[in-house]
Amino acid sequence: MQRAISTDFNEMVMPILGLAETMLEETGEFRPFGARVAAGGQMALIDVAPSLDGPSNPLIIDSLYATFRLEARAGTIRACAVCWDALVPRIDGGGLMDAIAIGLEHRDGDPTVVLCGYERVPGGDFRFEDPVTATGRRHVFGQVLFA
Repeated sequence: MQRAISTDFNEMVMPILGLAETMLEETGEFRPFGARVAAGGQMALIDVAPSLDGPSNPLIIDSLYATFRLEARAGTIRACAVCWDALVPRIDGGGLMDAIAIGLEHRDGDPTVVLCGYERVPGGDFRFEDPVTATGRRHVFGQVLFA
């Protein structure tokens, strides 16, 4: 991965993970949200649909990707990220676990997904695993694949 792409992804991932973890610790859940790096390099966190109820409402994710597609077509962003609460297979032990999922895209590179598994431990605190990365899926830049 090119240094500029890696820098943009890292600039978004750290605050996104921190915010998602804080929301989980404070309320036990979080709604999807995003981040973008403007063409000039400024990073901003994004909540496009504050009026939609329900932390797992898929319309929020759709709204984020639609917003980023418009901005990408206008040339005003060079990278974006969408964060949501996901269920992913456990690496050890089988079954599924909750994870903070972050889909990252860059106009100059391949999409990536960062997954940070978590669970609530006895006593009510959360335990977060180390993030792992996987190949992502294109939603915003270049040839977009629709499900």
